[in-house]
Amino acid sequence: AVVSTQSGHYGRGSGSNQNNAEVKRLQGEVTDLNTAIEGLEKERDFYFSKLRDIEVVCQEKEGDDAYAKFVADIIEILYATEEGFGPAEDGGVEAELEGEPEIDDEEAEEQEEY
Repeated sequence: AVVSTQSGHYGRGSGSNQNNAEVKRLQGEVTDLNTAIEGLEKERDFYFSKLRDIEVVCQEKEGDDAYAKFVADIIEILYATEEGFGPAEDGGVEAELEGEPEIDDEEAEEQEEY
């Protein structure tokens, strides 16, 4: 999610210097925001990877009676959604779930397989 910038021709005169200064200031702001976005995307991917690893371990232990309750509790936490947010769609943007029916764990696992 990187925003591009372009500097255009703003004409001549005293307003031109102000416009150029404003364009440079805005370009700097865009650069700063792009850097922040990249950092946040890396952090998101890092924590998603950790959660995915936990999910895989839980799926491996699901049939083990010694861990059944523990694994069920973790799976419930992993698949819980907050109102207004759901699984990532369209390149990582959270989708709003207003009016959509909730799905159970079995359906969630089936959706992840595609």
